[in-house]
Amino acid sequence: MSNITINTNIKKLLFIGAGANDFGREAEHDAAIYQVMPELRGHGIDVFVIDENPYALSLESLAATSFWQPLTVDNIKMIIQANQIDTVVPLFGGEASLRIWAEVVQSWSHGDGTLPNTLGLSIDMLLKVNNIPAMTAFMADNGLPVIKNYVLKAQDEANELLRTLQLPLMVRALHPNQTNTRHIIERLDDFEAAIHLAKSQSVTQEVILSRAINGLKEVSLEVLRDVRGNKMQIGASEDMDPIGIHTADSLSVSPILTIQDQLISRMRDYAFRVADMLQLQGIMHVQFAVDDDTDKIYIIKVSPYIDQMASRMALATGYPTMLVAMNLAMGVPLEAIVLPHNFGPQAAMMEPMMDHVVVKLPVFPFGELAETGIHVNRQLNSVQKSVGSTLGFGRTFIEALEKAIRSAHFNNASFSPTNMAHINDDELIQQLIHPQDNRVLLLIEAIKRGYEIDELAELTAIDEFFFHQLQHLHQLESEIEADADSIASLKRGKKYGLSDGLLARFWHTDFKIIRTLAQTNKIEVTYKAVEPSAGEFPENARQYYATFESENESTQVAEDAILVIGSGAFRMGDAASGGYATTITMSELHRLQHPTIIMNNNPSDATLLPHLADKQYLEPLEISDVMKVVELEQPKTIIIPGNRRKLIRALRELGQQVVILPKEKHTPGGPDENESEFALNLFFDGEEVYPINITQHMAGEMRVIAPVNAMPSTLTFTALENPGVYQIIWYERTVLWRQAVDFTRIQEASWLRPMPFGQIAFLTKAMCVEWLRLTIRAALHELTAQDRTLLANVHDWVIPEPIAMVAADVNYRLHLQPSEVIDGTRFEIGVSVSDYGRS
Repeated sequence: MSNITINTNIKKLLFIGAGANDFGREAEHDAAIYQVMPELRGHGIDVFVIDENPYALSLESLAATSFWQPLTVDNIKMIIQANQIDTVVPLFGGEASLRIWAEVVQSWSHGDGTLPNTLGLSIDMLLKVNNIPAMTAFMADNGLPVIKNYVLKAQDEANELLRTLQLPLMVRALHPNQTNTRHIIERLDDFEAAIHLAKSQSVTQEVILSRAINGLKEVSLEVLRDVRGNKMQIGASEDMDPIGIHTADSLSVSPILTIQDQLISRMRDYAFRVADMLQLQGIMHVQFAVDDDTDKIYIIKVSPYIDQMASRMALATGYPTMLVAMNLAMGVPLEAIVLPHNFGPQAAMMEPMMDHVVVKLPVFPFGELAETGIHVNRQLNSVQKSVGSTLGFGRTFIEALEKAIRSAHFNNASFSPTNMAHINDDELIQQLIHPQDNRVLLLIEAIKRGYEIDELAELTAIDEFFFHQLQHLHQLESEIEADADSIASLKRGKKYGLSDGLLARFWHTDFKIIRTLAQTNKIEVTYKAVEPSAGEFPENARQYYATFESENESTQVAEDAILVIGSGAFRMGDAASGGYATTITMSELHRLQHPTIIMNNNPSDATLLPHLADKQYLEPLEISDVMKVVELEQPKTIIIPGNRRKLIRALRELGQQVVILPKEKHTPGGPDENESEFALNLFFDGEEVYPINITQHMAGEMRVIAPVNAMPSTLTFTALENPGVYQIIWYERTVLWRQAVDFTRIQEASWLRPMPFGQIAFLTKAMCVEWLRLTIRAALHELTAQDRTLLANVHDWVIPEPIAMVAADVNYRLHLQPSEVIDGTRFEIGVSVSDYGRS
């Protein structure tokens, strides 16, 4: 536990969560809150948290009093007044939290009592940050380079202004009612529609119009500032794609590889000046547009709160970002921060250095949707379409890129010199100009067909550096493919991150043959630590990535360790629930005092918080990568989600002891609009089956509706193998509400399935029964007498309030333009809680 100097005025502190997951809002905010709450509680601060997200880990933390309620102004006020909250931390909940806290502040009246202190920013600065035109004007008045904004309310005003501005233009909502999006107007015919759309997204029906700067480079810097004005840069990244493609949909790389040090120094200076202007105490992400031809730089967004860049830089550098940010927000100067024992003693004051490259690759939902007949607009633009991302770590850009692609679960065969040959030249050129989700593969195909690098750079506005790298990769793969069974080519391929599976495809063999060939010839993986000092100072490293060099920095953590395989990138359907399930698993293993190892590659996932595992491997989750970790660590057990069937089968064939978290391969579809699905929920401990309750599922909603007094004798469960929560599903026309269930009416067409992780999260919070922790204890044969008593009596539990889990208001039409209505259960992104009253 750190010995930080606490602001003694802080007695009761409230975190405002980020709410339901959405495009651009995964689990990074909840992970940050979950990490810092125990530190605060350990220093005598009463910690409170409000969130409406059933997947919120922070709501299940023992370090806080939690409120699982809709995030409304009234609810936040009520919690503050009832609990005499003196301090509020909105910045850990990101943009959504900042926005609702600004609404609370603006609605606060004398009769509401004393307004709590806001950590990180003053009220004036918080309101300014929440108002894009005001913030832009503030920076311009202080001599910082920005793009001028115009605030408009009427179409006539917009039409008049159009006479003085040149296309392309950017339109955004002022005071948006959701995550803000940029709409780029390149044709006059699209102008009125874009204005109308932006107005509909604004609480005040106002829009912001500005000159678009498509084609420039987008660069991000992450900086810190303390109460004394000390500032540090803790990370930086650049997007491969130019401005005009949403940063979440672009390949991003850290550190910056294509921009002169002089320009980076100027951006750093601008970011520090913004931090001083805001009198920031904490963390800030500043996004820049850079014009290589003129050396002009523009500040395009300032985010003085936790966001995906903050969590990505924490992983990329090993810097304790969240703990330091919390200390700074409470007024602790940088030099006075003392971190927990698993960090180096001076880590807070040390600007991170990187001796490796990290590539972030977005993950898109198009393939999964297409399998069900739903087609979307695949063209990338300023509106986000990706639903998750993965990281690849390596010594070079190519190695990191290869691993990022494997981490994104692309089929290895698709990333080869023979791929995409069916695309004709006209279509290829169109996709170069109007990019889609297969961007990297398309660029390699263009290189394969002999397009000149300067020609490609002009068509795409991508820096030539990246094309030279992709050209090198293409040449490498072609040479290896032509040199089958060569030990020299095998060594070369492994050095650049090519997987056993990909090499096996090149040489028309099995990955096990490649693995054996590498072992026989001593071509062995080595692991490098991810440390803020890049190895300059002794640190307690826990994060590792694989490469092929001479020195291995990772040794076996314990003889009886348990290896947990994460869920990887967030996807539609799995959403954040997979990360929730894996994180709870790791937390329970920690409580049971098992040494733990996690493999994952998702920068927004709480599984990679440093205090949850004894060691982390930031690697792809394919069999060859997993087995390399297994060979080093020799875990006694591997815990893996049940939907990873191919990996489970491969591990068992190789003699590994596997424990499965029960899960369907795909998230089940939900009932139709005018239909109800019912579930008899039960828990299997490996031997006995315990009834829990009945739930009703409607389109976009789940309710607990009735207890179950006894298990029907007509039901058998011979198919159950793994401990966990299961459901018997059936359909009925009669709507049930807290009544005894006549099981003779259950149709023969009913079926048994594992309960989806998201529903388990809901049931855990609704019943205050930790179902995933029970699952882990049952799987490890460590259920207690108290657990068995709970299970024997859980069927009597009645939910005191009528609570429902409801689908979040995700704007699929804005992001994806789907051809059909998207099933909000199977392809869910986010959910929240609702009180639905009694009937």
